Amino acid sequence: MKILIVDDHSLIREGLQAVLSRSALSAQCVEAWDAASAWSQIDQYPEIDFVLIDIQLRDSTGLQLLARIIERRPELPVVMMSSVIDANTVAHAINLGASGFLPKNLLSEVLVCAIQLVVAGGVYIPREALQSVLPESVPVMLKSATPMTLKSLRFTARQTDIVRLLLQGMSNKQICRKVDLAEATVKIHVRGILRVLNVSSRAEAIVKANQIGLYVPDEKAPIQS
Repeated sequence: MKILIVDDHSLIREGLQAVLSRSALSAQCVEAWDAASAWSQIDQYPEIDFVLIDIQLRDSTGLQLLARIIERRPELPVVMMSSVIDANTVAHAINLGASGFLPKNLLSEVLVCAIQLVVAGGVYIPREALQSVLPESVPVMLKSATPMTLKSLRFTARQTDIVRLLLQGMSNKQICRKVDLAEATVKIHVRGILRVLNVSSRAEAIVKANQIGLYVPDEKAPIQS
């Protein structure tokens, strides 16, 4: 797989290239730092399979570049990136034709799973944006026919607390400190959560939650039935 990374920060490009090249994707990455260099790389490498674009570029906005790529290369999956996730911006990007929107602080294993989801024809939306975007702003393909909630999946109150933290990317030790439980107990709960979601890893759980439109309320909000 050949991936084009478009970001005006060299450290971001180098970091993404390191993660993707060493991952299960075995990706070959080419870099661009603005819209002009992105088009140069697309013309030079017509075999590019996937494009990652930062929302802000030096000579254009990422959304403007996205729109042009969708117009000229509609078959090419494009995923936007940003350090700040704004629900309206995410919805606008998806409506323009983006195949997903990635937070820049996404765990590397989740990043790879998200890309695999998009390549397989899915759409990756950050959980925090999926919960906030108005229904009329989100394409139907992003939503489950029947919205899933923690209660509908029969999670216990304790599992609900742990799911909320797990989907934020926290490790077992971090969850232990938050919920005041022994690590062995947290591990048991995490295994049960993965079993309910029918996945085998935490990264897959995060992707699955996005796929099924799982609603996870804020810490002080009541759990929906």
